[in-house]
Parts: sequence; C-alpha cells; structure tokens
Amino acid sequence: MHSYLRAIGFSEIKTRKLLENIYVSSLKSPNRKMITTTGIDTSLIQFEKDFGDKMGLGLVGEYDINGSLSIEHYFPYLKGDVFMEFENISVEKQTDKESYAGVCEDIRLGMTLIFYVLNISDYAKSKWLNYSNRNLSRVKLSGLSTGGTILLGVMQDESSRAYEEKLKRRRNNLLFEAKNGNTEAIESLTLEEMDTYATLSGRIHYEDILTIVDTSFMPCGVECDHYMITAHILKVTKITNSYTKELIYNLALKCNDIYLNVAINSKDLQGEPMEGRRFRGEIWLQGHIQI
Repeated sequence: MHSYLRAIGFSEIKTRKLLENIYVSSLKSPNRKMITTTGIDTSLIQFEKDFGDKMGLGLVGEYDINGSLSIEHYFPYLKGDVFMEFENISVEKQTDKESYAGVCEDIRLGMTLIFYVLNISDYAKSKWLNYSNRNLSRVKLSGLSTGGTILLGVMQDESSRAYEEKLKRRRNNLLFEAKNGNTEAIESLTLEEMDTYATLSGRIHYEDILTIVDTSFMPCGVECDHYMITAHILKVTKITNSYTKELIYNLALKCNDIYLNVAINSKDLQGEPMEGRRFRGEIWLQGHIQI
C-alpha cells in the first residue's frame, strides 16, 4: 500500500481489497484522462480522480493496439498553487516504472531539489514529439505529509525582516558568483558559514533550536524526494475527502523563498494550523512542470 494515501484522506485503506473500490471509481469516472502515444502499438494513459480540491489519486498504465488496458502504478497527489522559477529543470525516468523525477538546483536553498513529477503523460508526450530537450524552468511544487507539528512563529519587527531580506539577497548573489568560479565569493561564503556556526554554537546553550532556525529544508531518509521542512504558513484550507469524509489540511507554505502546498490528514497533525504559525514535518515532494 502507498504510505501517503492517508495524507489525502484514506487512512483506513490498509489492504488491496479496500483499495479496489477506489480503483474502480477512479477508472469509471475520472476527472481527467490523458492518452499519449509512446510506441508504434502502445499508448500511455493517465487517469486523475479528485477526492477534494486539487487532491486525489493518479493511475498510470498502458493501452495497447488491441484495446487492452493494464494499470502499472498509482499515486496520491496534491497540486500546488504557485509556479516557481528555476534556472533549469532536468527530468529523469525512474528505472522500475513509467514515472519521472524532476531535478533542479536552487540557489535559495543552496542544494539540489528532487521531486516526483505529477504530469507524467505531458512529459511522455514531449519525449515522443522530441520536445523534452527544451528548457524547462517552471513548476508548481506540492507535498504530502503523514506527520507534522504546528510551531509558533518567530517574532520579528519590520527592521529585522528588512535586514534579513538584505542578507538573503547578498547571499544569493554570492552563491551565484561562486557557482561561476569567483574565488572572492567562495571565500566570503566560507567566512560567513564559519561566523554563523560560531554564533549558533553560542546561542544553542540558552535558546531552543526552533527559535534560532526560522525555516529549514533538508533531505530526509533514504528516498531522494523526501524532505524535512520547517516553513511559514501563509494560508490554511480545510478539505473534506469526498469518499471517506476525512478532514485534510491544505497548507500554503513559504520556506526559504520556496512556495509550496502541503496536504496532511488532520489525524496526523499536532496543533492548530493558522496563518503566521509554522509547520514542521516530513514531506514527499511533488511537482507539476509547465511543459
């Protein structure tokens, strides 16, 4: 069973027999059905069945020349609200099934971001038409979580926020210069990291780590598209799963200037989500690429 089914409201679906009814419902009355030619006698088919606003189950399979349909895999999804711009997004096929991982380097996070591509049929079509070598740069990011905690926000006045924004812009410029081989920028970044480490080492003795660290975005576990995040809550939307009637929170988040939406079952969330507070939890990162 997919471990993130509960994030979209299927917490009681623990056997394949229980999943079968949802399968049938998704195939009989999908909200979207996309068919893409992938070979001389085969087509890739993707079904999307919404069980709430921008939230549901995706099924991907193969359709052959004889009209035979075989479902290869399924995945729960949440679609994001905001397009994010990256310098370049590369897409890699996963080895065991018709699914893809998006990879992009982000200066804001200072690391490579990897996410599960939601619009599989769109990318498969672009490959078939030989468009996949075009530059991809826009994606709506989202995530599913099976456990999270609500934290209070860190109190900041207007001058503190303005100063932080100034430091952030300076750091991003230095990272860009360092990426292009500027040795002075590399030295400046190294010295800044050493100063930051020294400051944190002193503050950690009498302050809580979640007060010192406002937001964070770190790889988590053995899966390359799983992350532990601490992010600001910009908006909270309550969604009721139309099939199970379970309550799901769609959290619009901002983390290090990265905007994304995260879905989490109310059963798995500790605390009351509100605008201005923070969310901390592990997420499975997804993305809908503009192709």
